[in-house]
Formats: sequence, structure tokens, C-alpha cells
Amino acid sequence: AGPEDVFQNMMSYGLFTGGLIFHYGAERAGLLVIPGGAGNTERQIGLMRDFSTTILHLTPSYALYLAEVMERLGLNPRDDFDLRIFYLGAEPYSEATKRKIEEIFSLDAYNSYGLSEMNGPGVAFECKQKEGMHLWEDNFIMEIIDPETLEVLREGEEGELVLSAINREAMPLLRYRTGDLTSIYPEPCRCGRIHRRISRIKGRVDDMFVLRGVNIFPSGVERVLMGLPEVGRNYQIIL
Repeated sequence: AGPEDVFQNMMSYGLFTGGLIFHYGAERAGLLVIPGGAGNTERQIGLMRDFSTTILHLTPSYALYLAEVMERLGLNPRDDFDLRIFYLGAEPYSEATKRKIEEIFSLDAYNSYGLSEMNGPGVAFECKQKEGMHLWEDNFIMEIIDPETLEVLREGEEGELVLSAINREAMPLLRYRTGDLTSIYPEPCRCGRIHRRISRIKGRVDDMFVLRGVNIFPSGVERVLMGLPEVGRNYQIIL
């Protein structure tokens, strides 16, 4: 992203941290920022066409809904817009969902990870290699622990992400248990950045359910459904 881009922020403004932090970051990078906020989908589409928006920041579920509304209005998500990048975050989703979004809009989508307790979005971000998310270790100390024993795990082992904020003054958090399941990539990224990477968030420590003795995460169900072209873009799990 650069000064030639038009950034439309489709996250909520106000008390939610997702909108403002990306807004100020995009301004600092020299982008033209459209503070679209959440909802008002047809108006958002009009803004995209009026300002030739190139980048959207939104949730993956809203990206799928956005495509439905575009098609209902007789617009082609690929050909009738200047979109080239999506920044996705604020909710769990699978790699299959991201690939589906990239296919529908014919663009590059990047994963973003954050949590309100740690300043909101941008705690970790995917680079152009799309091989995990770089966690900004100049701001956070990260560990992966076993959520049952609380023992620190080695790089490459999956467990609960624990973060310590090292630059906060008003509300410092030390060894904060995020509840998110991930792992640390042991090898350096091909992009050259020295910040270590975490894998895509698999899910929450407490959102796994057991069905006939098998451990199942909602992300696994989503991954299967998104790989079926006959299935729609929304789903509900009922136990």
C-alpha cells in the first residue's frame, strides 16, 4: 500500500479499536482514507465507485456479504471496481474462506491479528509471502503455552498465545493469556523481516467441541464447507 491507494475502512468507529487504529495507520502511510464504518452496504459500494477505492479493511464474513450485494445490484466484484487488496480481521476464519474471497474479487487478501487488550488490530500481520503473520516483537513478547499445564512450548508446537506488552504505560499487561490457539514458525520468513511469525489462528481454547470422541474446531468445519462450490457463503453449526 502507498500514497497512490484509496483506503476504505469498513470497520466500526467509536469504542471499537479496529476502525481508528487502521485509519490513523493508513493516514500515516500517506493513503487517502475513506471512513466508511460498518454497514450501509449499498452506500459503501457507491463510495468504492465514486472514489475508485483500491483497499478495503473489513471482516471476512462482511466481504462475502459484500460480494452478494454487488451481484444483486448487477455489479461484477472483479470487473466493476478498482479493488486490489483486502485486509481481513476481527473474527476467526479459515484459509479456505480467504481463498474464496480472493477468487470472488480477484485480489490479494491479507490476514490481520489483534485484540483490544493489546491495542487492537495490527498485533500481527501477514506479509506478501502469506506464510504466517509477523508479530511485532518490538512491542510484544510472545510465548506459546499448553493451555492445560501452562508449560511454555517450543517453537513449532501448537498452543495458547501469551503476550506481554512492553511499551504500554497506562495498562501494562504481562503474560496475558489471549485464549487463541497458534504456533510460532521456527524458520525466518523469505521476506527478510526479523520479526517471528505465528500461524493462522486455529481457534479459541474454549471453542473446540467433541463429537463421538473426535475433537472438532469450527474452523475445520468452515474449511470443508468453503471448499464445496455447491455450498453458500454462510453457515451455522448446530449441536
